Amino acid sequence: MGLLIVTCSPGNMGLCEQEIGNILYPYDPDIRIRWTRHKGVLIVDTRLDPMEAFRKLRSSEYGFVRRIVPLQKIVDPSVESIIRAVEEILEYGLDKVCLRIRIRGIRGLSSRVWNSVRELLTRRGIRVSRDAPKCIYIEGVDQIIGVSLLGNGEDRVV
Repeated sequence: MGLLIVTCSPGNMGLCEQEIGNILYPYDPDIRIRWTRHKGVLIVDTRLDPMEAFRKLRSSEYGFVRRIVPLQKIVDPSVESIIRAVEEILEYGLDKVCLRIRIRGIRGLSSRVWNSVRELLTRRGIRVSRDAPKCIYIEGVDQIIGVSLLGNGEDRVV
């Protein structure tokens, strides 16, 4: 079961849901797209692998979708769980990586995670840089927290 977080303009959530559904439905008729309490944020539940769903979604053009982040590792909303997931997705030979963290609904977790992940990367000799070719995405909506390693900016569709 794959999970993805999709963002759009707050007033266009219905149209965003339609765009995502039109693309994934032929591959997964049981797809479920949930609106969250956070404006402009949808959660996509699919039977597809999250990276497979991400590739299918990335191959299309959109009018309303802004960002798509597949959750490669889904973890508990704790710094320790997130750190373990980051360690698991790090690729051998990375010398620099960008870091994007957006956790909605749990006050203060983003900054604690930022400090801990940055410390981990520094210990591993990996520099955090905005222009790195790879990026660690830590995305969360309330109790759903995911970690992914993608190309820098690969989440953006607009």
